[in-house]
Amino acid sequence: MSKLLCIAGGGTGGHVMPALALADVVRDHMGDVDVNFIGATCGLEATLLPERGEDVLLLDMHAVQGVGLGQKIKVILWELPKSVMQICRVWKTSKPDVLVGVGGYASVAGVVAALLSRVPVVLYEQNAIPGLVNRVLYRFCKNMMLGFASAKHYLRHGMKKAVVTGNVIRQDVLGVQYQVHEPPCLLIVGGSQGAMFLNETVPLACKNIAKQGKSFRVIHLVGAGEGRVEAVQSMYASAGIEADVRAYTSDMASMLHQASLMIARAGAMTVCEAAAVGMPSLFVPLPWAADNHQYHNALSMQEAGAAVIIKQETCDVARLSHEISTHLFDPTCLEHMSKAGQSVSIRDADKRQVNVLKPWLVVGA
Repeated sequence: MSKLLCIAGGGTGGHVMPALALADVVRDHMGDVDVNFIGATCGLEATLLPERGEDVLLLDMHAVQGVGLGQKIKVILWELPKSVMQICRVWKTSKPDVLVGVGGYASVAGVVAALLSRVPVVLYEQNAIPGLVNRVLYRFCKNMMLGFASAKHYLRHGMKKAVVTGNVIRQDVLGVQYQVHEPPCLLIVGGSQGAMFLNETVPLACKNIAKQGKSFRVIHLVGAGEGRVEAVQSMYASAGIEADVRAYTSDMASMLHQASLMIARAGAMTVCEAAAVGMPSLFVPLPWAADNHQYHNALSMQEAGAAVIIKQETCDVARLSHEISTHLFDPTCLEHMSKAGQSVSIRDADKRQVNVLKPWLVVGA
């Protein structure tokens, strides 16, 4: 009889994409295991998972961070209990062998339902600082898989339950071999939703550099939004810069293969992919990210010499122009940064995560 893994959580790409990667790893490495999901109707998973043909239970739950007291009370006293009951009803006919909570508000309902139903719980924290949900629920789980080793320092209850697995990197990205290009290529990545700050600032910095007579080209992922691609493309065209401007790409491996230097926010998967490829990077962490976790995600790369962190409050056009010029046109510097990035990469995260889940998903384990 097949074992069943349930993955709960989502909301943003930072939770949904690692959840999908984990599901793929389990299917590839364990064979006779079924996987289903628990998510929220207002999260990215509500469209992405059905499009992939995944079995997902969508809950009417909302976030409690950054909302008023009335909304928090509604979520805690009404939406959460209702969602837990909904999950428990579904599990009367098909209870999972283990539940993995990946963070986000739907993760809370899944974990609470699992605890009430005596289903083992494993948490998965992708960032260098555990999120509020995972910090609260950690004491009740069997294990927690960590994307960054530094996350251990923020867990007070039973640190031995925390296992550093790293975040799973897609095979096409792992296959990218970094190289310095001539002319060099600057890659700008704002995340799945884009980053308006980078969209507005980086083209102006590039214009300053082009005025100095330096030759380079640009790939810029601006994120979804009406008129974004046209506006940013126009800024590069007016400066005479060869630029490939897109809203989004599903082929990140190709973008990384072409790039000499990357400017990006510092989401967990972006940082881990940069390390795996050995992509020299200038990280501009999202300043209002919870617990400033994007800064801490990028910190290990900066400490290794693989990246430079530029805080948004000090990241003006002049600073960006200087940092791009300093790094993009120095092949020796780029190659040094590339090797440093690869030195901090965890490339066997798939095997590590499988080892954590084996006790519940392998018959006779």
